[in-house]
Amino acid sequence: MPRIVLWLSAAGFLGFGLAFALWPVPMASITEIPLPTPTARIDYGATYGGFQLGFGVFLATCARRAGWLEAGLWAAAAALAGFASIRLLGVALRPRPVATAIYLGLALELSGVGLNVWALRRVRQSRGLNRGRG
Repeated sequence: MPRIVLWLSAAGFLGFGLAFALWPVPMASITEIPLPTPTARIDYGATYGGFQLGFGVFLATCARRAGWLEAGLWAAAAALAGFASIRLLGVALRPRPVATAIYLGLALELSGVGLNVWALRRVRQSRGLNRGRG
C-alpha cells in the first residue's frame, strides 16, 4: 500500500506539472495570476511545471526502488506540507475571501500529506516488525 500512495503522489505531481508546463495561461488563470508576456509564461511553466515534473519523476523512481521508498514518502509529505502550510497561512492572514481553487488545492495537499505520513508509518512499522523476527 505505501508504494501505491507514492505512485499516486508521483502521478499528481506529474499531472499538475504537465498541465502547468503545457497550458500555463489557463492554469495560472485558475488562481487569478496574469501571464501577460512570453517571458512570464515561460517562467511560470518552468517554475510550476518544470519543478513538479522533475519531482514527480523523482517520486516515481523512489516508488520503483525498495530502498528509496521511505525517502520518497518523506519528500512527498514534506513538499505537500510546505504547499499546504503556506496556503493555509495565506488564507488565515488575508482580510478578504480567496478563490475556491485555493481551498481545493489545500484539500488536495492536506490529503496528500495525510496519505504519505500514513504510508510512511506503515513502512516504518513493517521494518520494525521485520527486524524483530530476525
